Amino acid sequence: MTPSPRRTGRIARGGTFLAAASAVGLVLTGCSGGSVSGNSGGSGDSTEILVWTHYTGDAGKTVETIADDYNESQSEYSVRIQYGGTGDQFTPKLLNAVKNDQGPNLVLGDGTPQKLSQVVETGKVLPLEDLLSSPDSEISADNFTEGMLSTGTIDGTIYSLPSDGGDYGLIYNKAMFEEAGIDEPPATWDEVAEDATTLTKDGKYGIYLPIGTGEWPVFTWQSMLWGAGGDFLNEDNTEVAFNSPEGVEALTVWTDLVKNGQAYPQSLATGSDNQGMAAFSTGKVAMIITGAYNLGLLADGVGEENVGVAPFPTLKEPAMNIGTDNSYLLDGTDEQEAGAWDFLQYTLSPEVQAEWDIATGYLPTNKETTETDAYQAYLEENPEIEVFVKQLEYAKARPSILAYDEISSALATEIEKAMLGRVTPQEALEAAAQNGQKALD
Repeated sequence: MTPSPRRTGRIARGGTFLAAASAVGLVLTGCSGGSVSGNSGGSGDSTEILVWTHYTGDAGKTVETIADDYNESQSEYSVRIQYGGTGDQFTPKLLNAVKNDQGPNLVLGDGTPQKLSQVVETGKVLPLEDLLSSPDSEISADNFTEGMLSTGTIDGTIYSLPSDGGDYGLIYNKAMFEEAGIDEPPATWDEVAEDATTLTKDGKYGIYLPIGTGEWPVFTWQSMLWGAGGDFLNEDNTEVAFNSPEGVEALTVWTDLVKNGQAYPQSLATGSDNQGMAAFSTGKVAMIITGAYNLGLLADGVGEENVGVAPFPTLKEPAMNIGTDNSYLLDGTDEQEAGAWDFLQYTLSPEVQAEWDIATGYLPTNKETTETDAYQAYLEENPEIEVFVKQLEYAKARPSILAYDEISSALATEIEKAMLGRVTPQEALEAAAQNGQKALD
């Protein structure tokens, strides 16, 4: 769809990707003002639209620029950006604000969409089907892949839209590969094991695998599970399904790499570095799994010329898990709801989203964004980013259900035990499934 004449951004570009991306992490404080149920009126006769975000640093400045451009492009609404917190802080603060009628009109880029069900339960989140299907809307459900759209779909109803995309790939040290006589990165996990054997020597290891009790190991391991042909939950999200032969196979691939000495997941495994960033940057490991947003930091460590990017290795079939920041509208006056929807459409329009993604390092969620001249030029200048973009075509999403956090926590705990050799993969998955099913029940 073509945006209306006023829907063009003037966001300053953030230079090359490797410079811009270091400011952003997918998984990427303070509350005041705003009213969910009233308080229309902004500057002059315009209606103020209060928008909460989790963006900081360069991304925070860029979203302010977007809002300024939007406010200058029309006079009906006045958007005000407010930092609402990040990570685990965001949802509790939002829930408290909403329950006290002090929440925003729009949440832009919630970094924990898997917790959306908790906000939907308040009854304050607006369903989006009618807006998306309206002939007056400039975006529709067709603008997003099925996997992307599923991140904000609960019980068959679309409540939020993915505004920032992200996934992960296999990042490798080109210099270490060349020194080991390896001409190209591995495409399968069998090849990962083969290359890791060659690369593991002199106190250095082939690959760093996700480990820890947070979301990251579960987020990445789900791609292993899907790549083996398994499922995380059953079709209606009522039963745990990862404790299957496919699940055992998927986890065994990782535990075997550790057992055989080809991987070193314990190295520097902290809550702030469970992706192996320090180990890669200091040359202790040749391969890690991480997202495009970390390429700049890795380049600072080993040199931009030594940072290689390859698709997430295949087990039986290509698989990828989507990480998104999602946006949604909250109950307010008719004017506030209309303004929040208008601004959300503005941010998701291909031209504006392309400039946002170029400036921040996020990946497009609107399928048309990739085809804009600006983003095509960006990919030509930064071909490594295309690896991440192409994986979005077949990527799936974590289930947006209330029990997800408990299931993920149980699974992360058991995956860590298996990676450290304390239990077998089958024992780990059976224990995680038992606790996960309790959460579902």
